[in-house]
Amino acid sequence: MRKSLLLVVLSVLVVGTSFGQDGSKTKRKFNYFAIGLHGGWTQFYGDIRQYDFGYAKDNSEWANGGGGLFIDYQLNSVIGFRANVQAGTLGGIKRAPSGASGNSPNNNVRFKSLFIDYTINTTVNFVNLMYSDRTKDRLFTSYIIGGVGFMSFRSNKYRLEDTNSQNAGDVVGTSSSVVANAETKKFTTELVIPAGLGVKFRLSRRFDLGLEYTHRFTPAGDKLDATVGGGKGSDSYGYFDLYFAIKLGKQTHSKEWVNPFQALNQNMADLQANVDGLAKDQDGDGVSDIFDKEENTPADVAVDGSGRSLDTDGDGVPDYLDADPFTTKGARVDENGKELDSDNDGVADSQDIEPNTAEGALVNFQGKTINLESAGGESTTKVSGGALPSIYFKVNSARIDYWSSYDRLAEVARMMKENSSAKMKVVGHADKTGAEDYNESLAEKRAQAAVDHLVKIYGLDAGRFSIASEGEANPLSVSDEALNVNRRVDFILQ
Repeated sequence: MRKSLLLVVLSVLVVGTSFGQDGSKTKRKFNYFAIGLHGGWTQFYGDIRQYDFGYAKDNSEWANGGGGLFIDYQLNSVIGFRANVQAGTLGGIKRAPSGASGNSPNNNVRFKSLFIDYTINTTVNFVNLMYSDRTKDRLFTSYIIGGVGFMSFRSNKYRLEDTNSQNAGDVVGTSSSVVANAETKKFTTELVIPAGLGVKFRLSRRFDLGLEYTHRFTPAGDKLDATVGGGKGSDSYGYFDLYFAIKLGKQTHSKEWVNPFQALNQNMADLQANVDGLAKDQDGDGVSDIFDKEENTPADVAVDGSGRSLDTDGDGVPDYLDADPFTTKGARVDENGKELDSDNDGVADSQDIEPNTAEGALVNFQGKTINLESAGGESTTKVSGGALPSIYFKVNSARIDYWSSYDRLAEVARMMKENSSAKMKVVGHADKTGAEDYNESLAEKRAQAAVDHLVKIYGLDAGRFSIASEGEANPLSVSDEALNVNRRVDFILQ
């Protein structure tokens, strides 16, 4: 079944290449033309022939031959064309059967003919469609040949003087129907149709040697043996020859010696490689290597259609490395994806309305200085800068995340330690997905997780914190594309 399928595919390829030589991107160059010489033996079939099969004893039927030259053009590895010209002689003898009268005009006669024919032929290298070894070039090929052309000849028929010999007497017929007893000098022209089979051997990249048999029919006439209406129908002759061909061109390979299965095998191998390339995903991110623009993505990291790690805020730092995955669009960030804070007040430059805060001042979420006063009215803003950032959570989670929460909670802890009288309200939030009562509970758990972290890690007094939950009631983002910023905890200084 597999071989049959290959043959069908190859046949389609052959038809396609019959009108084009090679459509591949890396086009291979070939020699397409050859010239050659041939010579061999001719055998006549018609009225003046002793036997339908076999040869008469002591006659000239073995002595006839011919030769010529040809030009070949190979369109592709299967189809070729040949222009051929050849000349030669034909002959035959016919004796009366034993005991029969020799008075018949077609008995005890012989003829000889000189001819030249011109034909245009097509060759079909059928071996190229049957060759099983797809990895090696061939050393020989076989083909069929057929064509059409014209044959010019002059034939004379003679009566045998002695029926036991080849000696000829008077002329009793000519191909041009001139007066008897006079040899013709005129040529007769008729249609000729050659058909045959050949085998060719490759001697080298430049030279070929071949054997060929063609049978040449003259369907429109019956004059080759100078006898018309002798009961044998139209005349014909066979030509068995040996030929030598020289390839024209500077290329290493010639087109008829190309193994189409070898090319098909290579195409299939290339196709398999492409299929393997489409299926291969070395980093396991769901994008095949052939399309993957980031081939070493860590495991379980979300990627886009080109295999690049997602960068939600577009700050140039992929989410899995981004300490602040929700950076304001266009904001400058450091190598960890965290926004720059030029005055070190804990508020990113893009949100800071007071970009030159004095060192050690306490600021609100907009970077504006906050003055805390003691009971005696004295300011206590003598501590290093503190911020009131928000922290963020993953979907359906109240777990403190290292990258997005630890550094911000550290800032809150530092501010609380340096302002011993400060108290903090911790408010949890959730996005709108899920039931309302569930979201309120989840938001409260997030606030509690933040307080627990501050108490456990930094030793702050839990009494300085109050916990509140707004659930999904106070979203920061109203767009479904940014629900992540609604899963947060805010810190409000009291």
